[in-house]
Amino acid sequence: SLATGEASYNFAQQCADAGIGPHDLPTLCEHVALESDSFWRNVPDGNYCFVRRIGLPPQLYNDIALEFLAEYEARTGKEGAESYAFAAYDAVRIIAQAITEAGTTDPNDIIAALEEISYEGALGTITFPINSSNTPQDAGVDPKWWHQFPDPAVTVVQYQQEGEDSVGATVVFPHTYQTGDPIVVGQ
Repeated sequence: SLATGEASYNFAQQCADAGIGPHDLPTLCEHVALESDSFWRNVPDGNYCFVRRIGLPPQLYNDIALEFLAEYEARTGKEGAESYAFAAYDAVRIIAQAITEAGTTDPNDIIAALEEISYEGALGTITFPINSSNTPQDAGVDPKWWHQFPDPAVTVVQYQQEGEDSVGATVVFPHTYQTGDPIVVGQ
């Protein structure tokens, strides 16, 4: 989108009115489109919009995520948890697991433990397969993959029914988290 925040609602609806919106060609809407009530009120022609979502949608929560969510809601009084809360939870716990597995707080030993770790957390399984024993060159991937986990909880959802809540919207990308196929208009 060329506009951010709530201004992107106007942009998306004006594109739809001009025949270059989500009913005419694939359209990626700004992340505020995840605020479903506001989105549909401002973009009534927004069906088939694709939206980037940081964090997993609730339909993909595992048992660890559900346990974290229940505790988070109990402690904060909020309904739901922000994506960064899940990420922070996993970040602290993966470091704790690495320290435990390393048996020390020596940074080099922690790094070595992280390179071999398989952590099951609120965002799913986290591993770091591109590391000192499997370099980017050895793996045939770009250097940017060094010490990165390959399946971060970043998805693209698509509104496939007018008025639907983004929480239940179809996850169309990446394949790892996909809950349904995209509807590509104009094909």
